[in-house]
Amino acid sequence: IKKLEIHRGSCYVLYGDIGSGKTSLLNLLNKSESNDNDTIFYEMEDINKIKKTAYHKDVYFVSQEIKTPWFKISIYDYMFKQVSRYKHLSNPKKKIQDIAGKMNLKSSLNRDYRHLSLGEKRWVELATAIAADTKVLFLDGFGQYLGDDKINILVRVLYRKINYDGVTVI
Repeated sequence: IKKLEIHRGSCYVLYGDIGSGKTSLLNLLNKSESNDNDTIFYEMEDINKIKKTAYHKDVYFVSQEIKTPWFKISIYDYMFKQVSRYKHLSNPKKKIQDIAGKMNLKSSLNRDYRHLSLGEKRWVELATAIAADTKVLFLDGFGQYLGDDKINILVRVLYRKINYDGVTVI
């Protein structure tokens, strides 16, 4: 790629074979890997010059790998812990309740996160990312572990985030 411009309020899908560099590109964009050869700009500033903590206030990265906490934690408490890191949210509890309603999670919020299937964990991770209400969502393995019904719900929710809230999804 010689030049790639990513615009606010757009959705970009990276498609390619296994090992083609999709995750590597997302890791570079997320500052999970360093890049010495090329320059990546975020809001007209070289991301290498932006502190990681400041940058991660604007972005949320959902990895392909789902890390399960070793301690007992409810889905709601897990989501609240993640979402409350984003200080721009005036009411994280409301954001969680709103997205739980849209993604059919309300009846599951008291379940132990550790006992969820991979698909359920993925669904909670995606709901958490959306509830964080960041400017950019990096979703590695968009539909991984999800069936058609869940993908349709996710597409509807993301459509609103992109078109009405100006969120960029990659």
